[in-house]
Amino acid sequence: MSFENNHSTQTPERKANWVLLITLTILFGLGMGLAGFLAGRATVTRMISDEVTGSATMIPPPPTGANSGSAGQTSDLPTAVIVAVNPTPEVEVTPTLTAEPTTEPTAEPTITVEPTAETLAPTDEPPMTENDIINPPEGSPLGAVDFSTFYETWDLIANEFDGNLPLPDEMIQSIIAGSLETLGDDYTRYVPPDVAERMRQDQDGSVEGIGAFVFENEEGLFEIVRPIDGQPADLAGVKAGDVLIEVDGESVLDYSFDEVILMVRGPEGTSVNLKFLREGEEEPIEFTIVRTRFEVPIVEYEILPAEMTDGQVIGYIRLTEFNRNAEEKLLEGLNELFAQGATGLVFDLRDNPGGFLDQSVAVADAFLPEGVALFERNIRGLDDTFMTDDGDMAETIPLVVLVNSGSASASEIVAGAIQDRGRAVLVGETTFGKGSVQQIHQLSDGSEVRVTIARWYTPNNHTIDGAGITPDYEVETPEDLGGPEDGQLTRAIEFLLTGH
Repeated sequence: MSFENNHSTQTPERKANWVLLITLTILFGLGMGLAGFLAGRATVTRMISDEVTGSATMIPPPPTGANSGSAGQTSDLPTAVIVAVNPTPEVEVTPTLTAEPTTEPTAEPTITVEPTAETLAPTDEPPMTENDIINPPEGSPLGAVDFSTFYETWDLIANEFDGNLPLPDEMIQSIIAGSLETLGDDYTRYVPPDVAERMRQDQDGSVEGIGAFVFENEEGLFEIVRPIDGQPADLAGVKAGDVLIEVDGESVLDYSFDEVILMVRGPEGTSVNLKFLREGEEEPIEFTIVRTRFEVPIVEYEILPAEMTDGQVIGYIRLTEFNRNAEEKLLEGLNELFAQGATGLVFDLRDNPGGFLDQSVAVADAFLPEGVALFERNIRGLDDTFMTDDGDMAETIPLVVLVNSGSASASEIVAGAIQDRGRAVLVGETTFGKGSVQQIHQLSDGSEVRVTIARWYTPNNHTIDGAGITPDYEVETPEDLGGPEDGQLTRAIEFLLTGH
């Protein structure tokens, strides 16, 4: 009654003001709806990938003394990169590499690392209409989401926050990344455009950086696994276990692992100042390191020195990652070692973060006769078996495989298959423990979403997720790999010479 009386006494001017206010409110709601919808919307194209790496990312330096795919390697055998042996190595696998052995393979993982996949160009979609903005596509999980509190929150922030607001792109990226955290899966993640581009460049094998293997430790910090022998980080005095806290005077404690890698990497010839915490040192230590560019050596091999092998001809071959050329380079190295008369073989997968799933199967096939390499399964009914065939060059030569905590994803597939099938013993440390498969989707802006699509299992049906593979003979990883001070390598040689 009271409302009706007040309404009836309004002047035409007041009515016009109400109409204007309502119109502005509707337009504001549509604008906020568009912002909220764009935050969750992205056009994707499939990037068939099987980053079986422990999602290791890399920031490499130039190799010295070791030739990729050439004989006469030094026993130091530096591998190659600020490789991020991310505690969440990425086994990025695409159905191509995992579910459908007939498909082209696409890596964490990831480790990178962490199997990587072949990227397809993002597809274009027709422009959105107002109906698209107001109503998510049919069947979208966003259909039941009430964004009103989101709009309400950012309206308050925009009006009251005492500071700079994020750029629209930054806000959208944060919204996507934060929403994926609700899945509780470290390997399903959003990768911003700049980081995704760097990862795609790394697949070509040529990189610029300081030359060290790195990973994100349990505290979420950027830790050195080991510097690469003869590379800038090593020459500057960086050591395994050093924890990075500052880059060029800026704290990295609030940055993501991928963001820190981008900060450390940079153009060849430029300098970067790094501050580390080191166990046993009361104060942080600082290094100024000049970045360099080099081709990442995928395979390193040599006939081990006679003084280490009691005069026996024992070959050593190391695979640093499962990139597109892993099988090809491995076979080249094996051919050269056999031509030099190798009668035994040490296969080194230490600090290998993984890579393409199809490459892991192909590498396992070089050492295994016909049989199961791995199983891949998911909750949607996928149940695929990947097989090895007879007739490959290294199926009968006496063999020992070296692994450590940096061996992830694709490395674990190979090591697990060789161990389960009784082909060889493993020496070293329990592996990283990444047994999931990620598929990479490249979004319309160049960013990527990596989605866990399946789990893989060893021939004896063991899952590796969170557990890793326990070696037959446990030996601690040395600070420097290769040479007579490498206890894991000397134990492998001992087994080849004595059989125990």
